[in-house]
Amino acid sequence: MHRPTRTPVLAAVAMLSTSALTVSLLAAPAEAAPRKTRISGTLTATASNPGGSVAMTGTVKDKGKQKRTVVLEQKIATGWRKVDKVRTDRSGAYEITVPTTWFYSSKLRTRVVKNRKFRGDTSRAHRMSVVPAYVPLGSPTSWTPLGDKGDRWNPCRTLSYGINTSRATPDAATVTQGITNTLALVSQATGVQFTFKGETDAMPLDNRFRRKDPDIVFAFTTDEETKLDLGPVTAARGGYDRTRAARDARGKRVWEALDGGVLYDLTDTATMTAVQFQQLTLHEVGHVMGLGHVPATDQYMTAGAELYDLPLLYQAGDLNGLSKVGLQAGCLRPLRGHRKSSFDRAPVSVSVTLD
Repeated sequence: MHRPTRTPVLAAVAMLSTSALTVSLLAAPAEAAPRKTRISGTLTATASNPGGSVAMTGTVKDKGKQKRTVVLEQKIATGWRKVDKVRTDRSGAYEITVPTTWFYSSKLRTRVVKNRKFRGDTSRAHRMSVVPAYVPLGSPTSWTPLGDKGDRWNPCRTLSYGINTSRATPDAATVTQGITNTLALVSQATGVQFTFKGETDAMPLDNRFRRKDPDIVFAFTTDEETKLDLGPVTAARGGYDRTRAARDARGKRVWEALDGGVLYDLTDTATMTAVQFQQLTLHEVGHVMGLGHVPATDQYMTAGAELYDLPLLYQAGDLNGLSKVGLQAGCLRPLRGHRKSSFDRAPVSVSVTLD
């Protein structure tokens, strides 16, 4: 008997709810869609020597008078990588410095970041090259990898290094300067960044890993005090002794170096000049970065004493090899739970004799 009276009440409630919803929708302000944006970008030069002045210039057009954020991006094997950013002026013009601190040949572009009012956009990509100011000796093909599994450091990570100068020869100042100069040349060849952690008591290539130790350690010992065979014709050993599984830009499984360094025979380095010490270090750090020996005697990765006749600059094969383990080769993506000591499987020694 109550059905005839309940039905209209429910209908009235339903109608009231629909009416309230309609009013609510009409009252809500419609959010405007982001407006169209266009960005242009042009390089002031397409080739440079290290330290050259190059910029990407252009304009952001969005029918607004606000400053926009513009990002400079560089193409490496793993994709577009952010390099730097600037703000436009109110007319939309921008100028952003292009890096010329390391050797590369890759594409650069600029991207304007979207905001609430305006869309983002990307400029046309331009190829840029930074090349040596000298003519490297030999052939670019004169290089070989140290390991057979694509062993290398992650070039997208800043690597720390420390020097154990407690027994440094010929003297601590010469050693520090030679190592610093060498890593600057490696950074120039690879794009990898290094940071100095100072003095350390650590020893490299000993399979002892402490969290506080630098990634790369330089230290001195004698043949009698190590199992690494620093005999009469071996001035030093360089390489890495712990790795972890990772994926490269192609998804291939490789070994990412985690700890490494150079161990010098202090009896041999004691009689070296500053130039000879750096020449030896250029060779050994090549191993640390993942390069093996080559038969060509005009390259720093030669296994013989001919390296002491070379100028203090990496040569054609050295540079090509370093580019293959550097930033242009792309970042490494580590795989969790896959670490191992790899010193026993990697030929990290170098035998050299002094004239």
